[in-house]
Amino acid sequence: MEPKTSPKPIPNRVTAIAVHARMRANSASHYELGLFYQAMLKRRLWSSHRDLAESFGVSRPNVSKAIALARIPSGVVDAIGGAEHISFRIGPLLLDAIDKIGEAVFIRRAREAVRVGYAAVDDILEFAVFDRIPQRAPNKIQVHLARDKKSLRVDIPDLDELLPHLPRVETFISTAFVMFKAALDADIAANAEKAQRRLRTKSPGPKTRTR
Repeated sequence: MEPKTSPKPIPNRVTAIAVHARMRANSASHYELGLFYQAMLKRRLWSSHRDLAESFGVSRPNVSKAIALARIPSGVVDAIGGAEHISFRIGPLLLDAIDKIGEAVFIRRAREAVRVGYAAVDDILEFAVFDRIPQRAPNKIQVHLARDKKSLRVDIPDLDELLPHLPRVETFISTAFVMFKAALDADIAANAEKAQRRLRTKSPGPKTRTR
């Protein structure tokens, strides 16, 4: 697996910086950037992650994380459907899976997962690492909390039918979230009002003095 822009003809830093800018403009994956950074260090155009990061205008931790992804064998990359699927979240999971079950076993199971119809890398990982079919309800949208605990993963059946309409899907989902949040706020306000009414009902009235 070579990066989208091969590092082989790059003779100097100026050319490397231009190539890097083109790779980012073309949405190169974290894995492809990792291969590129690694190649630049091997060619001794830069001597450290820090110097390379400063020249490319990216953070040193991201350079280090991307280079770590370059450890993923090309056979594994091909088995899960290509470099575009390898992110900073998925990469460490793949490396951990390879360490646990071995490269050859992972590739065999990943190919089997793809053969039976799984496309999401999370599902391929579950099938390959645990040797089990991921649990999913047929023809039903499922929402899962991502491993970073900060985002959601949405599984949509028959996604191919929606791919030509992704901008409309994004607008629809955004509108749905706004409406859902408004409904939640309305529920909270209604519950607060009910609680206040209960308190007023239970509060004893003023005592009348008798002579």
